[in-house]
Amino acid sequence: MSIATGASPPPSPPPVLSPRPAQQPQEKEEATAFLRSLLNKNLQVTTTDNRMFYGEFKCTDYESNIVLAHTYEYRQPTPQQISSAAAAAAAAGTAGAASDSGSGGKVTMDMTSRYLGLVVVPGKYIVRIEAHEFASQLRRGNNKGSSSPSPSSGIGIVGGAEGGVPVI
Repeated sequence: MSIATGASPPPSPPPVLSPRPAQQPQEKEEATAFLRSLLNKNLQVTTTDNRMFYGEFKCTDYESNIVLAHTYEYRQPTPQQISSAAAAAAAAGTAGAASDSGSGGKVTMDMTSRYLGLVVVPGKYIVRIEAHEFASQLRRGNNKGSSSPSPSSGIGIVGGAEGGVPVI
């Protein structure tokens, strides 16, 4: 005996979307090797709010979060600080000195910094990543004659969680 009801069949579940496109095994191995080559190297990570974090790269994850040790945070001066410094510079300078200097009214200010220690920088806020090495790190990590690009050439990565583009 069959009973007809007006109920429709249950909806099918939505398709499962992976957060990243599938990588070929060779691409995944190359990406893993590249990340391993950056371990314990000094990275400068710039975020969407123009802060810079400079520290020793320890790990990352699939969401592009980055863990840095011994980290310093650097902040750009605020617009208020810039305008007050410009006003102070204009008041301190004389008309004759300003015309001879050729500075064009530019004011130079230092960034503020503070030590943070161990930090996690969320991948969705990362705009730029740059790798920096010192001579002592080059000697320590260059035992096998790797063919990786020279870190002293200013190679870095630009892009956030969507994917990075090498910068030279």
